[in-house]
Amino acid sequence: MPTMSHTTEHPESLQLLLAGEQRLLELLATGATLPTLLEASTHSFEFSFPGVICSVLLLDADGVHLRHGAGPSLPQAYCEAIDGVQIGANVGSCGTAAFTRQTVIVSDIATDRRWQDYRDLALSHQLRACWSVPILSAKGQVLGTFANYHREPRAPQPYELIAIERNAYLLGLFIEHHRIAADLAAQQAALLESEERYRTLVEWSPEP
Repeated sequence: MPTMSHTTEHPESLQLLLAGEQRLLELLATGATLPTLLEASTHSFEFSFPGVICSVLLLDADGVHLRHGAGPSLPQAYCEAIDGVQIGANVGSCGTAAFTRQTVIVSDIATDRRWQDYRDLALSHQLRACWSVPILSAKGQVLGTFANYHREPRAPQPYELIAIERNAYLLGLFIEHHRIAADLAAQQAALLESEERYRTLVEWSPEP
């Protein structure tokens, strides 16, 4: 996980972020659903860094499209418009980040070529900057993206970039935890079904 031990700028924001992380981990321990965790994470980050607008997109099972995960402070029309966007080399900040598996910093949407297909959409909602970090699994597979929008052109300070990457790491833990839990539940259900079929077979078999 990206560390903040050497970062001294804006200590109040970083302290709020660390406190928020603790609350999120407590939520995870209580069995909160993934949508609840994603939304809580965006709210926590926005509270720690006033003025930022957060978004989480999840990579679809097809490995090609990004689906809406959370974005409570973004206009609903905007969230609906980008839901299902196909990743690529020049597909805004998030589509590019998921495709390249690298952090994408767009300090001015109005002039950046990676936003050429979505520029009018973003500007119509007063979104001028977008910094996106890919959310990766423990094995380095892309799970989605975590983005920070701003209503004015700007690039991140070093402490902001560390905070974004740290939050993306935490989101990766949440997503993997729920996927593993879902896989285990599916395996358990399959095992129970198999046992029931075997029991039925034995009960209806003719006497030897």
